[in-house]
Amino acid sequence: MKEKIRNHFLKFGPRRFVVFTVLTLVILDLINSWYMKLYWKSKDVSLRGVQLAAAQNGMRVADFGKGTIDEMKGLFDNAFYFFLLVILVNNFFFYFFYLRKKLWAQGYVLFYALTAALFSLAFVMDDAGMGFGWMFYNASTILIYTYIFLGVKLLKAETVIIPEGGKKGR
Repeated sequence: MKEKIRNHFLKFGPRRFVVFTVLTLVILDLINSWYMKLYWKSKDVSLRGVQLAAAQNGMRVADFGKGTIDEMKGLFDNAFYFFLLVILVNNFFFYFFYLRKKLWAQGYVLFYALTAALFSLAFVMDDAGMGFGWMFYNASTILIYTYIFLGVKLLKAETVIIPEGGKKGR
């Protein structure tokens, strides 16, 4: 069975598989970020952050003016968007080096695909109030991430450069 699946990926072509993988992961990362932003806005998480910060400092949100609350919400929103940006930049960094056939980047992509499939499964079970689109998206990404995981794992030797002398990871 393993050899049959490996042959499927070899027919696809190792280089084309790597390019397909990177493009797919970039698109899925952007969609995930968009859904995370939708969730953030729909649940007004920034207001909850303001309420929590005020409570921890012995204050009430009602003590603040609308402008102050909006400024604080903006701070929470911008921190969240920056966090999303850092995650995307980090992932794109590893994807770029996976395209460059680096073994250490391949390990990241392999681990990322596996954990993303598991997280998608968890999100199917807990839709977080995001509706059918979110559920369908996560159900389909389980299959996509699993496919990518299998391909990266089975084409491990064909998609990286192993230097002369057999030392890996350069």
